[in-house]
Amino acid sequence: MDISTKVLVLFLIYTAAPSELTVNTNMMLDFNIAQAFGILSFMIGACAFLQKNDQHLKVYLCFLFGCQTTHFYLLGAYTAVAANALSLIRTIISVRYSKAWLGIVFICANVFWGVLLYTTPISLLAIAGACFGTYAVFFLQGIPMRIAFILGAVSWLTHNLFVQSVGATLLEIMVIITNLITIYRLYNDNKSVPVITQ
Repeated sequence: MDISTKVLVLFLIYTAAPSELTVNTNMMLDFNIAQAFGILSFMIGACAFLQKNDQHLKVYLCFLFGCQTTHFYLLGAYTAVAANALSLIRTIISVRYSKAWLGIVFICANVFWGVLLYTTPISLLAIAGACFGTYAVFFLQGIPMRIAFILGAVSWLTHNLFVQSVGATLLEIMVIITNLITIYRLYNDNKSVPVITQ
């Protein structure tokens, strides 16, 4: 069973579940349009982070951040909205331009919006995740880029657990796993390239 089939099966199981899910805090989460966007993000992310080509990865990320921005807006997590909207813009720009000064501008913008929209210490995790992602797309390639994405995913995972986002939590777990797989694949590709000596 390939990865896209597995993602589809998970989505079908999730949508077939009762409309209310019990979580450890004994609170109830209604399955609604916000969670649907989170699940859609999860499915796009599954395709995105398995890409070995950096440009293909960035194109998938554009769709991912568009979904995530909508998802967090519907959840009312406005720091995460700002972080994802900036991530969408920065990723669109990074497809064409990889100038270091642009990366610095977007990192500063993330910090600015983070301070402006600060509500709790948890909201800082969204900004940290966005900054890791910005550094990755503007300053890194290949395996180092994927390592930075993993660090960002750990920040987002913690944030998403606190805001009770089902799809985005699954997404970040999947981001960590698929990036580890892609790092392994890239490492094997690098080992198989013959060294040319003169």
